[in-house]
Amino acid sequence: MTSAGAGSSWKERREAMGKTIAQVSADLRIAHRYLEGIEEGRFGEFPERVFSTGFIRSYAKYLSEDPAPVLAEYERSIGIRGDTETAAQLRFGWVERERERGSRRATYAIAAGAVLLVGLILAWVSLRTERGPLPPPPAAVALPSPPAVENAARPGDNAEAAAVSRGDNAATPAPATPAEPGASVAAVGAEGPLVGPFQLFLEASEQSWVMYSFDDGDPIDVTLYAGDKISIHAARRITLKLGNAGGVAGTLNGRRLPPFGERGQVRKFDFGG
Repeated sequence: MTSAGAGSSWKERREAMGKTIAQVSADLRIAHRYLEGIEEGRFGEFPERVFSTGFIRSYAKYLSEDPAPVLAEYERSIGIRGDTETAAQLRFGWVERERERGSRRATYAIAAGAVLLVGLILAWVSLRTERGPLPPPPAAVALPSPPAVENAARPGDNAEAAAVSRGDNAATPAPATPAEPGASVAAVGAEGPLVGPFQLFLEASEQSWVMYSFDDGDPIDVTLYAGDKISIHAARRITLKLGNAGGVAGTLNGRRLPPFGERGQVRKFDFGG
């Protein structure tokens, strides 16, 4: 090829920009000989096609030129160089080897994909097993109301004196004091006190703060998100405090507990002595 090739106009454009080959080489990180080869139409020592076309496109963008004419000239050049019988045979052998390599790579990729798919399926099955719903309880257990305040005289009370003055046989009992949302209860729906061991399952339907301790151990503070489950085991006692009572459901020793409270309500419960 002569210097009157398609890249000659690129040389004029570079010189009009006041740029030298060394400056362009430093800017684009392309060797001098490749830039000069593009300008003069000499592609004999250019690297593999993917790199050579990249050099041409980068230089064209740098000069704001259309890369198509120089790319066409480069393609014609490598086509002429590859027309000999020996080159064709070498090229055919290289293509066959690449096909064999590509076939092996495809086989390895398929095998790896199959192994990955089996692993994902096993992980999904394991996750479903671990996070599966709790078995349905045989019966519901009712949370008892706190015991009513016994009819005992307190400082300032005059109920008994009033009853005597009216001629009643006994003083009228004082009404029971309702439990506050955060009040502790000693038992859960059983006739008599609960006796361990205990197995308490909690499942969150929305984000909830939970603090619990068992057998007088140190309290544990956790945050549950929708779908999270925890299991608490104790020999004698479980103390439970919920920051969002309506967002947690519970099962005690295989029996479903009634709602702990309202959404956003703070409640505390004691199971056992």
